Amino acid sequence: MSIQSILSKFILCRKAKSQCDCIELKLEDLYIKMNRITDKGIPHEVTVVVPRAEIREKYDESQKLIEKEVILNSITIVHAPRHPLAGPPAPPPEIPAKLVKSK
Repeated sequence: MSIQSILSKFILCRKAKSQCDCIELKLEDLYIKMNRITDKGIPHEVTVVVPRAEIREKYDESQKLIEKEVILNSITIVHAPRHPLAGPPAPPPEIPAKLVKSK
């Protein structure tokens, strides 16, 4: 991403009184980019989850790459609005007392 494109997005957000989010994720040959411009009045959250990313390289004696293994699993990017709570939390359920049988 060039400086020019970053500045143009920043100026656009300031003029529109919006909020900008930009995520760039690069893992080996995987490249994910997300740009969002949202209203500041709607709270939201951005989450990036990378639970497993393994890159294994095997070299021979002359330091020449002979094997490469890339494992990427369940990579998730979420941009979600936050919703107001539906009301106060419900009280915990009542658990009946344990009955003891007499002999």
